[in-house]
Amino acid sequence: MKKPEKESRRHPRYTQILGVSCKLKRFPDDLTGEKSKLAPGESFRATTINVSEDGMLINCDFLFPERTTIIVTVHDEAIDKEKFEIICRIEWTKRNAYKIFGRYAAGLHIVEGAKDKIVKLIKHFSE
Repeated sequence: MKKPEKESRRHPRYTQILGVSCKLKRFPDDLTGEKSKLAPGESFRATTINVSEDGMLINCDFLFPERTTIIVTVHDEAIDKEKFEIICRIEWTKRNAYKIFGRYAAGLHIVEGAKDKIVKLIKHFSE
């Protein structure tokens, strides 16, 4: 009989598809972002794939360098009546095999956000 797998992450991930709005805040200091299709301050749509207390996985149509900072705006009334923002840093990116929710996947680390809003997001995802 196979042993149940133990979660290797410090915070468990909860899978849920949710459309969010994102805004490019800034590129890493050592990169100019000249090849990027978006400039700081411009917005784009993304889809969350999963979320935890300190990070989330999104899919979108833009490829950003690691350490790029973005603002994720959640505006789903099932989570909170008011939209809220979470500031995240891109830790890794990769091209998706299928473009169902976007051409690229990005692993985000939550840098700043109201803890109670993040808890509401996780609660919504875990139900």
